[in-house]
Amino acid sequence: MDKVLFTTTDLIRRVLGINIGRCYNQLQAFIARGGVLLGMRTGRFAFKYVDAGGHRLRMLISGCGRPSVVFETGGYPASGNSLEAWTRVQPEVCKFASTVAYDRAGIGLSAPGPEPRDARQIARELHRALENASVLPPYILAGSSFGGPLIRVFAGLFPAEVCGMVLVDPAQEAYYQWTQIRDPHASEVDWRDFQASLAQAHESRVPEGIPVVLITATVLHALPIFLTARQKELFNEFMPMWLKFHAEWVGKVPGGKHIITNNSGHSVVFEEPELIIRVIRQMVEQCRSRT
Repeated sequence: MDKVLFTTTDLIRRVLGINIGRCYNQLQAFIARGGVLLGMRTGRFAFKYVDAGGHRLRMLISGCGRPSVVFETGGYPASGNSLEAWTRVQPEVCKFASTVAYDRAGIGLSAPGPEPRDARQIARELHRALENASVLPPYILAGSSFGGPLIRVFAGLFPAEVCGMVLVDPAQEAYYQWTQIRDPHASEVDWRDFQASLAQAHESRVPEGIPVVLITATVLHALPIFLTARQKELFNEFMPMWLKFHAEWVGKVPGGKHIITNNSGHSVVFEEPELIIRVIRQMVEQCRSRT
């Protein structure tokens, strides 16, 4: 069920370059309420509600050893995906590293947080919650979709605590500037925070000397009955630009690695989790060997 909910949004995300807002968040909250069962798949049942500065975030903490791998989901800053988005990745990664997946404030089963819900606010809250949960740095940050800009901002604010970054088909500010498409389903608040977060990501610097891997997915996975000829045409027009802006960004990162997969669509975390797990394992080994 969780895979169906995520992959049915792929057409909107990929063709129009947008994300579903509040309605999709309600579906994610529904998934989150089954989070106990999903969490038990890890074999290390460890949901916690952790203070993030006056409100509590739901976190799933599992595994052991350093560095700690922190997962950031996609979607709008205040109406994105719940931590169950990583349910096919985290249980495998926790076998060789400490891991944390969480619901941002106002998402899933986490309490609402103060506004604005931009990337800097989210990063500070996550940092506070990690401290309060005794999840120690260094951190490898893994962000999917809009989680990509969010982890870039976290790394820019706390560079000494980050030892690696994995960006899974991330939102790219240059792409959204090029498309100039606004999500008609987004509230004014959602869109404001979305734009502010992209600007903050653009201003953030990648910490020097850390491994950075960007994964680009090139396939549109949607049921044919939902695809019009115009939508197929738009995908064929936009996909090369999505790839182009990914390549340009990672090409500016010293030592940055670009992986292009033709085996999955935007929901790489569900369609090709083994690729993400492999990349994270290699990065964990790199960080440990450097330490």
